[in-house]
Amino acid sequence: MALSDSQRRANNKYIREHMTVLGCKVRKEKAEQFKAACKAAGTSPNAIFTQAMDKFLEEHPQES
Repeated sequence: MALSDSQRRANNKYIREHMTVLGCKVRKEKAEQFKAACKAAGTSPNAIFTQAMDKFLEEHPQES
């Protein structure tokens, strides 16, 4: 089911206010291999990155 215009606007506003993009540069071959491995494992690159960030932050707590 497609989102209504108001739902899409609300989603876009939430993303704009609460989300950011982190990036890193890797060789294309490695990126494709990683994407394929994620797909074969039934997950996504974003899920793997988020899991790795959560683990790192647990191991290296920072005071806010």
